[in-house]
Amino acid sequence: MKFLRLAWRLSLQEFLAYRTTSILTFILATMFFSVEIITGLVYFSMENSVNGWQQVDYLLLVTTISNIVYLYNIFFIIGHENLSTKILGGQLDYDLIRPMNSYWYIVTNRIDIPSIFNLIISLVVSAFLLIQEHVHLLDIFVYILSIILGVGFIFLANQIAVSLSFWLDGFSALGGIIENTVNLFSRPMQIFPQIIQMIFTTIFPILLVTNLPVLLIKHAGSWNYLIYVIIFEVILFYISKLVWQNGTKRYLSAN
Repeated sequence: MKFLRLAWRLSLQEFLAYRTTSILTFILATMFFSVEIITGLVYFSMENSVNGWQQVDYLLLVTTISNIVYLYNIFFIIGHENLSTKILGGQLDYDLIRPMNSYWYIVTNRIDIPSIFNLIISLVVSAFLLIQEHVHLLDIFVYILSIILGVGFIFLANQIAVSLSFWLDGFSALGGIIENTVNLFSRPMQIFPQIIQMIFTTIFPILLVTNLPVLLIKHAGSWNYLIYVIIFEVILFYISKLVWQNGTKRYLSAN
């Protein structure tokens, strides 16, 4: 708890110091979120159902992915951005010698405050849409679980991408590619060609991660999907730990 309080205090100081930039970030994110909602309303303005998806299902998909992205941003995005800079600049000395788990400390020592406000907006919209779906308590539980898994997937993929900077400079750019991929697959999986569905629900299941919360709410997703994502992320976690441990052995200090 002491660590979280310190992270919050430092993040709040930075937020106030750069409040103009923070406010602009919030406004832009809110605008993009609004565009996604409006796009969904336009998609279903003429048809009540598209590929088995109702308007409320599609809007819930969009807001759920926003929830996942904002949660990742709140807890991890600043840490990952700073980590990439510190690896390339040889500035990890102080972080690595702390009596804390460096794997977690370096990526969780800042909070992205503007994303908190964006998350509140998307959560309110999500709650309204879930009411329209007439969900039960179990539905809410698996929905929240699948959101947590979504956050975990983005975190682990980015953690591996950033950690590869210990070997090659350019790998830090993969973080942006992963975020763009999340945006690309923030649509119902049925609209993608079968080969794309197969690749991105099995080999790199980002399409499954983005669609799973709504599929479970619609009772259109097998529990096997949920189990598969959990197993995949456990494996991904151990890979990320292995990459981190070997990467820190190659670390070269600027001092």
